[in-house]
Amino acid sequence: MQLYCLGALGGFPTGAATTGFLYQQQQLTQKEARYLLAICHAPSPLFVVGFVGMEILRNPISGWQMLGLFHFVNIIMLVIFILVFRKTVPPTNLPPKPKDAGNPLIESIKSSLPTVLLVAATVIFFTTLSYVFTQTLENFVDSLPKGVMLSLYSILEMTSGLAASEDFYGHSSWLPLIVITILSMQGLSIHMQVAVLAREAKISLKPYISARVLQTLVVPLLYWIIFM
Repeated sequence: MQLYCLGALGGFPTGAATTGFLYQQQQLTQKEARYLLAICHAPSPLFVVGFVGMEILRNPISGWQMLGLFHFVNIIMLVIFILVFRKTVPPTNLPPKPKDAGNPLIESIKSSLPTVLLVAATVIFFTTLSYVFTQTLENFVDSLPKGVMLSLYSILEMTSGLAASEDFYGHSSWLPLIVITILSMQGLSIHMQVAVLAREAKISLKPYISARVLQTLVVPLLYWIIFM
């Protein structure tokens, strides 16, 4: 629960970074780390309510609704994990790896700096790639359909896709459903961040991939059924 709350408050990829750190410190087993990597993965409340709710949808209540659905699905998976999967996992009693003493502030900055640089690098790279790719296609095609351009932006970088959804469908009643679908997909940028962190910690991505497919299908469907 502590790990889930950290990931929920910090947003992408705080859950993956924390899971990898705890696994490397031998405070999680391999099985626990695999499933918690998939479950403790949610957008930041400030991003969903602030940027998505207020800037794109002009309705912070919609942002809270979307955030609630993400956590509803994740918490169900977390409860299943606690009740079912942890029964087959022996208690984790291994002591943490010894660590050299040092200034806590400096050590904290040193440990978080690679993650910050990873996030910045992937966002810049995939944002630039999506722009270059769409501009190149427009040189060969007179006018790309809005749906195609939005798909390209969203698949590569989530924030670019959200901004494009406002430009293309800002006055459509389907905008909230489009936005929550993009939030559920999350884009290659975020998935690359998680993959790098998981690879460094030697954690399998199979449960993560399955959970993302499930979330992409279930969250927009629930939003459509409940709020539209």
